This record gives sequence, structure tokens and C-alpha cells, in this order.
Amino acid sequence: MLKAFRGFLFASSVGLLVLTSTFFVSISPAAEYPTKTIQIINPFPAGASTDILARILTDKLSALLGQPVVVINKTGGGGAIGIKAVKDAPADGHTIMVAPPPLVLIPIARKGIGFSLNDFAAISLAGSSGYAMVVKKEARWQTLEEVVKDAKKNPGKLIWAIPLTGSAGHFTYELFKMATGTDITNVPMGGETPVATAILGSHADMSFLSLGTSNSHLQAGTMRALAVTHPKRLKELPEIPTTAEAGYPKVNTIPWFLFAVHAKTPRAIINRLDQVFKEALRDKEIIVKIEKAGMIVENIGAEDADKFLAEEHKKWSEVARVANITAQ
Repeated sequence: MLKAFRGFLFASSVGLLVLTSTFFVSISPAAEYPTKTIQIINPFPAGASTDILARILTDKLSALLGQPVVVINKTGGGGAIGIKAVKDAPADGHTIMVAPPPLVLIPIARKGIGFSLNDFAAISLAGSSGYAMVVKKEARWQTLEEVVKDAKKNPGKLIWAIPLTGSAGHFTYELFKMATGTDITNVPMGGETPVATAILGSHADMSFLSLGTSNSHLQAGTMRALAVTHPKRLKELPEIPTTAEAGYPKVNTIPWFLFAVHAKTPRAIINRLDQVFKEALRDKEIIVKIEKAGMIVENIGAEDADKFLAEEHKKWSEVARVANITAQ
């Protein structure tokens, strides 16, 4: 009888060990995470909006997660190098990416980049920024409609400066042409700063620029804004109409800033990061800092952010098809 009891006790212990192991395996990703420093990879230079936003959030995220959170700049390839670095990192939530629209646009416009949009899972659509159609102060156009009429009257004669072929500025230019039925010649300039320089030097007529680049020129009076692409008028430019108010609601480019992780990251960790980012972006001091930096707090969670990315991919893929932008 004692032998039978010992056998029962052994079998029970094994069963309990298996059950316990299964339990800990199921909860360990969320329960133990994070176990080390979390890196936020910014694919763009220090001082870019992505960099500023990420650094505003690091202290609060660190306090909420109980581990240091640091920003690492991995630049190059128009953002492709930093984005691929996140894809190549372990899918354990310790490497997070902060990215603007090139996350969606690069895979559409370029070959051999080593990643696709499906390699990532969103955790937060944290913020957005203003995008304004700007011209030199002395330009003859006072409204967006005047630009459209002039472009239709003189096809191919107006010069539109874009940062890079395949950039957000390039796709916005193509979207504008589609929505307005105009023919405007585009000239790649190598970045937003050179675009602003080209407009100020009368080497280009117009462009859509982020407020981060154009705001100092607008405040100095050397540039004028004709319209903004945001759904609502911007706090910084309350007198400037939206493209929708000007009659072109399809010209709806929004420079957004999204945080994401590797798509194979355990869902429990994604859910935790989702909640942590939501809490951080509700902090009043953080909101003030983000707005002071010229950005708008969106605070859209993981599930809706993933849906937003899918919609962005669909929209820009159609623009690429119509504009004959093929992956190079």
C-alpha cells in the first residue's frame, strides 16, 4: 500500500510540475518583461520629429516599465537601415521602432530593403504633425485654388520641389496631382531642408513641408502657407484652411509618428506596451512638451494603429499604381 501511495505521489508531482511549467510558460512573456534596457530605434537623425518624440517619452516609459529606455539613432537609406534593424532584432519587446510614413512608403517604392510592413506590429500611433503647402513670400498665388488654376493653364511649367523620390513628399505630390488633375514638374532636392532652400531661392515654386521644417520660415515671413493637409486647422496656423476646406479632401497626407515592434513579439508584451504608451501619452507634462515641439498627440492604441497602417498601405499603393511609381 505504501508503494502504491508513493507511486501516486510521484505521478501527482510530475503532473503538478508539468502543469506549473505550462502555467509559467504561458505567463512568462508578460510577467517577466522587461528584463533589460529597452531600445527605441529612430531611423532618422537626432533632432528629427521622431527623435524628439521618442526622447520626450523615455523617462515616463522607463518609470512605468521599471527598466531604462534609451533612444538609438540608426540612420541611412531614407530610414530603411533603422527599420530593418528592428526587424532583425529579437522579437522580445526590448527593441522598439519609432517611425513616420516611410515605414509604409519604402516597401512600396524600393526593392531589396530586407523588410515589409508585415514584419511589424504597431503598439501606438502616438502623434502627428502638420503638413503645409508653402510658397515663397513674394509668390503670386494667395490660395490653393489659384495654384490649381495656374497649373491647369500652364501644364508642366510650375516646379514642385520634393525631398526624395519615393519619400512622403513625393507621394504627397503625386496624390495632389491625382486629386486636382494638374501637371506640375517635380524636382527631387535631397531632403526637406534643401526643398525649403530651393523655394526661398526661387528655384522651385512650391511644396508640402512639415511644420518642423517650414515653421521658422513662416514665422519669419519669408514663406506663406496656402493650405494644410490635416483634417482640422492647425493650432500653429489657425488662419490657414485645410485642403478639404479648399475643395480637395483626398489630399489628406498626415505626417504621423508610430511605435512598433517585431511582428512575432508575444501578444502579451504588445498588450503591455500598448497600455504603457497610452498611460504615458495621457501625462499632462508630456502632452505639453509634445505640443511645444510642434506635434499633435494622437494616442491611438495598438489594434487601431495596425488598422491605420493597413489603410495607409492601401492608399499609397493606389497612388503608386496610378502615378506609375514602381519599386526600384
